[in-house]
Amino acid sequence: MSRRAGLIAADCLERTGSGARTSQVGRGREERLDALAGSIRLRAGAPVPLRALLVDDVVTTGSTLAACAAALEGAGAREVGAIVYARTPGR
Repeated sequence: MSRRAGLIAADCLERTGSGARTSQVGRGREERLDALAGSIRLRAGAPVPLRALLVDDVVTTGSTLAACAAALEGAGAREVGAIVYARTPGR
């Protein structure tokens, strides 16, 4: 996708702690938010993009995107947007 759009893809985020090992599938909204709180960070040594576009396959509650955006903004990103391919209705 980045190549087609003429953008640079940056693999700069990583999951840490229990968030790195647990799936969000089957969890309710509160469980998803609790599981991801503080579990995503910028990779050590990765440059902080000032503008970032997060890409996700499916958004259910938005907790993963929110955690990624928080990590990027906490590291110094000024603008963070998101694009998703599908949304789970009713959550």
